[in-house]
Amino acid sequence: MAATARLVVQMTPQEKKALDAKAKRAGLPVSEFVRRRLKADDLEQQRDEIEAMLAGLEARAPAILQAVENAMATAESLEASLDRLPRGAGN
Repeated sequence: MAATARLVVQMTPQEKKALDAKAKRAGLPVSEFVRRRLKADDLEQQRDEIEAMLAGLEARAPAILQAVENAMATAESLEASLDRLPRGAGN
């Protein structure tokens, strides 16, 4: 990955040591470790948003299923009505 911008972050020596240690445990240079953590945070936020949408959908599921059942019943009723029409009617 080619660097496109440089970021200077001020932190305490203890924070820098902790960051270096985390990157080392991950087997990554600090810059790559930070980039991956940023992406992971973005994914975490997206996951939270998706989970909220799914929870909303789950809450509406009974009403959605009832609407589908009503639509199917209406379609079946219309089909039965059409079947009762004399063949060739309207021609």
